Amino acid sequence: MFSIVLYQQCAGAEDFRFSPRLNKAHLIHWRTWSQAALDEAKKKNSLVVLSLSAVWCHWCHVMDETTYSDDAVISYINEHFIPIRVDADMRPDIDALYNQGGWPSTAILTPQGEVISGGNYIPPEEMLGRLKRVSALFAKDPRALRVRIEERKAKKEIRSTKAPAGAPDASVLDNIVQMLKSSFDGRNGGFGEGQKFPSSDSIDFLLTQYARNNDAEIERHVTLTLDRMAQGEICDRVEGGFFRYATKPDWSEPHFEKMLNVNAGMIENYANASLALGQKRYLKIMRETLRYVQANLYDAGSGVFFGSQDADESYYRKQNRMGEQAPFVDRIVYVDSSSLMISALLASYGATSNEHYLDMAVKCAEYMLERLYSARDGVFHFFREGEPQLKGLLLDNALAGLALLDLYNVTGDVRYLKPAQEIGGLIINKFFDADMQRFRTNLDSAISKPVTAGMLSEMNDAIANVQTLRFLGRLSYIGENKYLKRVRDAAAATLFSGYGRFPPQAAMYGNALLWIVAAPVQITVLSDGTSARKYLSALNGLYIPEKAVQVLSLSKDREEIAKRRYPLMESVYLCSGSRCSAPISDPKRLAAAIRDFVAKAPK
Repeated sequence: MFSIVLYQQCAGAEDFRFSPRLNKAHLIHWRTWSQAALDEAKKKNSLVVLSLSAVWCHWCHVMDETTYSDDAVISYINEHFIPIRVDADMRPDIDALYNQGGWPSTAILTPQGEVISGGNYIPPEEMLGRLKRVSALFAKDPRALRVRIEERKAKKEIRSTKAPAGAPDASVLDNIVQMLKSSFDGRNGGFGEGQKFPSSDSIDFLLTQYARNNDAEIERHVTLTLDRMAQGEICDRVEGGFFRYATKPDWSEPHFEKMLNVNAGMIENYANASLALGQKRYLKIMRETLRYVQANLYDAGSGVFFGSQDADESYYRKQNRMGEQAPFVDRIVYVDSSSLMISALLASYGATSNEHYLDMAVKCAEYMLERLYSARDGVFHFFREGEPQLKGLLLDNALAGLALLDLYNVTGDVRYLKPAQEIGGLIINKFFDADMQRFRTNLDSAISKPVTAGMLSEMNDAIANVQTLRFLGRLSYIGENKYLKRVRDAAAATLFSGYGRFPPQAAMYGNALLWIVAAPVQITVLSDGTSARKYLSALNGLYIPEKAVQVLSLSKDREEIAKRRYPLMESVYLCSGSRCSAPISDPKRLAAAIRDFVAKAPK
């Protein structure tokens, strides 16, 4: 703690977050990522040492305590380099460009920001040797470096040549199911044979497919995965919650950081599985995970959720933690993970009818809309020191939009639909690249993407695009916006050419595609006040993965009701593709009517 306080005294407003244990990393003359730092590197013709670190990351702390505390490394960096430190959670846009495959990431850059060398955890001696070799090469033969970068640029241009795109159809959904089945670990659950990450998007997609066709193999894959995760060491059975990933195929030997986004995905998976599969045992795991989040990553007063809890191996290996100092919690509010948590709470409310979960979701959404959103700018990435920070990130806007649509589905309150529609307009007007037929991941023109972008850059770009596609797909079923639908279909066709490159991305693409090639259930509620809530309450307890709810007020939306040629009377209409139901005017009959309507859908 001494090192952090000392650095803050030296640096004033610049607050870098180092390991909480004793270290000397603050003695490196770190700059924040800024135009000024990049200009300084160009002016001095100096190489850059870029450190990408995360406050929850165990090996980032080790890097601070060893490599960045080594006197020779500190001295050499300060004398020969412009050192820049980036917090990966606060600046995911920079992390996406330069990450070398995990955290910590260290990249040595040219003065123009191109990657010369990079790695993850680098021990002191290896780091010093690498720094000296790159410095010598840069001093003696800068042309060789330029040639190497140009070669990488040429290879990248070949890889990024626009592949022929086609209009995806429903067969793609079956292809993605087969991809997931072929990578399924039949012994331990999950996907792949090495280290295991909770793949909430893959489980989400498989549950939607089970709802379509009752595939017994899908059911086995989902239940085995959810059961093994709950039984494995990746699940903290002392305090609840899930760790970020396990290093062994049987979900053992986890990395001990706990992330809000991971736990939100798990909560939603277990909640939805309890409904889709009728497995009530999953509610217990859902509640235990929610209790962990409430106890550690939640502020009941403001209603906000925090990003992560530190990976303290010695703490988490203890079965009796009474009296022990709990690991550090990053008490910063991030829009992307908070949006996922809102959706998870609404899924939990649907599975249990527990109003407390709905109240938590509403309170968090209200905080975000008040402090982290504007109609002009969309959402900001995080809130710190009384101010919203970092606007213009595609993924933030897509996830916030999805959460707002979830909240509108549950409450019917137009206060959540209106900002979702504004975000949709922002995305198609500012983020959509008409030439590339896909979405820009950020709007910051000051960031020039390096030709030698990091290992995770392409994957992060794809994830942001497919989540945006899912959001626009859902939004396209509310109101008539032909341009939105054209953008949606153009992006779906472009992303079709590479959807199978990363398995998690394939599942996300499948979740988005369901709103384009399948026939979602459109549910129109004509009602006012408490009656509308009765109909919505009946809907919330049903697992309908592709549902688009719209509430039209009998008193305020008469023109729209007349336009749709509905009688001006309290009722619910169900439509899917060219099929529509008779009006349903009794809330008690609604659940049975929907089950019957969905059961008769063409397979």
